[in-house]
Amino acid sequence: MPETGPHWVSVRGRGVAYLLDADSGKVGGTLDISNFTPAVRPAMDRERIYAYGSFYTRGTYGDRTDVLIGFDTNTTLPVSEVEIPPKAAGIGNPGMIGLINDRFIGVWNITPAITVSIVDLDSNEFVTEISMPNCAGVYPAGEGFISSCANGTIQYVEIDSNGEEAERFSSEVFFDLFEDPVLDYAVPSNDGWVFMTMEGMVYEAQVNGDEVAISGGWPINPPDTGATDRNGMPLSNDDDWRLGGRQPYAYSSNSEVLAVIMHQGGGQETFEDPGTEVWVFSTVSQHRGYRLAMEGGRMVNSVQITQDDDPLMLLSVGSDIEVREPVTGRLVRTIENLSGTIQNLYTD
Repeated sequence: MPETGPHWVSVRGRGVAYLLDADSGKVGGTLDISNFTPAVRPAMDRERIYAYGSFYTRGTYGDRTDVLIGFDTNTTLPVSEVEIPPKAAGIGNPGMIGLINDRFIGVWNITPAITVSIVDLDSNEFVTEISMPNCAGVYPAGEGFISSCANGTIQYVEIDSNGEEAERFSSEVFFDLFEDPVLDYAVPSNDGWVFMTMEGMVYEAQVNGDEVAISGGWPINPPDTGATDRNGMPLSNDDDWRLGGRQPYAYSSNSEVLAVIMHQGGGQETFEDPGTEVWVFSTVSQHRGYRLAMEGGRMVNSVQITQDDDPLMLLSVGSDIEVREPVTGRLVRTIENLSGTIQNLYTD
């Protein structure tokens, strides 16, 4: 593997994850993962990238074994393996696996009972399962992780030095599951995690001491009230547009922008539909800065922004990856014949 940096990402395809240098547009290595691996979890300080996967004795059926695999970042070869309960969610998004306290990996399970498997990376051993009824995601925060829950809250679970649950508490209720649920997908900010609802409300969740604080929400799709964009042009009535995609939004604390994949028409059931446009908002003014329309009828399914002082925005568009400047939308390069779930190797 070449030397990596903050503009390196992984792009997960079926059975493989490509390690991509967004500056050069070149793939520096690949990880051999299972067909049931929704995401990877880098731990670059350990020179490891972790992935969980389910393997069947007959390929796609038969006796099942779930393992957490550790890949060496220098060679991209698997160098460790820990068997975990055969319950891991084989579908989903990067929030299904989290690096907790730089020592533990949490893997989200659904059987349909929901738990999180904890693996100790120092001892390379499975530790325990933590019950998480009706909660989704493993998003590292404080000394543990947070999840979004069906009762309208964000729940925090603290992990002790042995990998066991130490305590848990929840935020106040801030969404209604039946009216406007939050997605089980979240993206990191400098202070916490950004969640969005299916109707386009934006919230930030932070763990502060013994509480989970939720910011006041703001809409990406407000009714037409005569507001203008940063160029003074009237905002059209956007009520017929909805967010969607495999990775529907990305956030940069450094650039203070939020990028959201949008498509026109449909109800909440279209939350996984790819988009025809990407809308980019200033998180300071909470207004849209620009709309980026896909050309030639192509659709965008994933968006990611690198978490550094000079960030890049990556879009999975059709069978290609587009690399753009997030503040302006300017196209930097197109990487052909590569697409999938995009994850940062650093500070994600």
